[in-house]
Amino acid sequence: MIQAQHHRGPDDRGYANPAPGVWLGHNRLAIIDLSSDGHQPMSRAHFTITFNGEIYNYLEIKQELLSHGYKFTTSSDTEVILLSYAHWGERCVEKFRGMWAFAIWDDRRKMLFCSRDRFGIKPFHFIANKDCLYFASEIKALKISRIFSDEINQHQLMRDVQLGWSVYSDETHYKVVKQLKPGHNLVYSQQEGINIYSYYTLQKKEFAVTEATELFRQYFFESIRLHMRADVEIGSTFSGGLDSSAVVCAVHYLYQPKGFKTFTVWYEEADERVHASKVWQAYPSIIPYTLKPDGEEIVHAFVQASHQYDAPVSGSSYLSQYFVMRLAHQKGIKVLLDGQGSDEYLMGYPHSLYRFFATAIKAGRLHLFLAELNNFRKTQGWGGKKILDLLVKTLLSTFLSEQVLYSLEYKHFYPNAFGKHLKTNFNMSSSDAEPLRNFSWHLLYSTILQTLLFHEDRNSMAFSIEARVPFLDHKLVELVYSLPADFKIRDGYTKYILRKALADIMPPEITWRADKMGFVTPGEIKWLRNQLIWLLNEPMNIPQIDQKIWRKEKKKFLQGHNHHARWIWRVASANYWYTYCRKPAVV
Repeated sequence: MIQAQHHRGPDDRGYANPAPGVWLGHNRLAIIDLSSDGHQPMSRAHFTITFNGEIYNYLEIKQELLSHGYKFTTSSDTEVILLSYAHWGERCVEKFRGMWAFAIWDDRRKMLFCSRDRFGIKPFHFIANKDCLYFASEIKALKISRIFSDEINQHQLMRDVQLGWSVYSDETHYKVVKQLKPGHNLVYSQQEGINIYSYYTLQKKEFAVTEATELFRQYFFESIRLHMRADVEIGSTFSGGLDSSAVVCAVHYLYQPKGFKTFTVWYEEADERVHASKVWQAYPSIIPYTLKPDGEEIVHAFVQASHQYDAPVSGSSYLSQYFVMRLAHQKGIKVLLDGQGSDEYLMGYPHSLYRFFATAIKAGRLHLFLAELNNFRKTQGWGGKKILDLLVKTLLSTFLSEQVLYSLEYKHFYPNAFGKHLKTNFNMSSSDAEPLRNFSWHLLYSTILQTLLFHEDRNSMAFSIEARVPFLDHKLVELVYSLPADFKIRDGYTKYILRKALADIMPPEITWRADKMGFVTPGEIKWLRNQLIWLLNEPMNIPQIDQKIWRKEKKKFLQGHNHHARWIWRVASANYWYTYCRKPAVV
């Protein structure tokens, strides 16, 4: 199992047998305290830990524990977790700011205490029966366990194909494999079995709105400072968009680093370098690395990623991220900052607007609705057809629940190749009465972010890189999540508070850029008709897929119809994974 995850930590390997029938293992990627003192599994007194991630505020917690009389023998954040558990017990996780998945064997209570960070940045997968528990960062390690079964979770496969969700709730593509949900702890003992409970729920808090912009700036800079703690070189992914630019510019504003490396992928069909260059010019000490993938590189990346993910490659943009991580690895980087997580609570996605306008209508703020409709018409250049489309979707978002909206998309937006089996198998119950805030909560926990973090972890760790996401510091998320809708969308711009708070450190062409691109690729159309066309020639082996519908849609796609290109990619990718990647690999 450890060998299957060697790529996650090639610097060191360790095992521990702290009690009969209890084994812990670890592959170490040395980031903080590079000495052998940071070896894992680590034991102190009655406790033994294996830990993946970073506790960014470990120095502050360490000072607090020192004041209580605790002694430290290392400079690592791992020891801080252990002694935090010794002092505060299971509630220690409430003190942490960071990303983590860890397991602590408590020999006094003869139990295993496990935890996953608030937003699920780091993975925790497990298999259990009445006699035993296996857990690991990646499913490929669990495939080697004696209780693994490769029976497919049909519900998750359908969500992947119809909606592009690689994970949902505690489910994976395998029936037998579960994931610990974000913000949850797991306690296991042989006598009592598994107990899983939530320690954190994102909720609206009270903030003085007059101070919101300054608070955002303060919290964001605080998060950047914490995320820059490392004993190795740090670089950044960089698309030229607002989020990655905010991260890179904040690093330079706070630290004025010399030779800070950024990594950018571009294509002829999607070239963001014209925007990225504005930041490179503003901060000339940046060392920019760029890459244009092509030809056999794309084929190789798809095949490797399909095995790496333990799930289908549900979108070609994840291969762009794969290329970025590979490039950073080639340049010797072990830690990368990334702009992931901003869109989900700062409302960067275009379909956030439907919920924003619905929020204004339900609050009786028709003046705000009409004013912002006109503002977006100007900033986005909307014509009559686009405005009509937006009005229809706004009305749907006003009167229909998220459950109904996503169910309609799930069943009717793309072809149904699952027939009568395609039944709604997700719960989008309301977390807040405000449509925009409720939408944001589900973006974070139910729909988009969990899939993005899943791929971020697999892509980065494939090249032994730790990806850090400063936008997902929980203090920052809680602030913006709690603010009124017009702090997030205003004057014809999404992410308004971010733009206002950081306008002085970013080039204006970036700050007030109205379009959104991200890690876009020509994959679903160009690659699938060229380098990856062989995927469409593979026999369809997924038994739940209707062969007639698949052949019909595939034929239309090959004739030049692009309307369902994303769906075609997902089905073809799922079929490749199902055929070649779902069973245990030889280690």
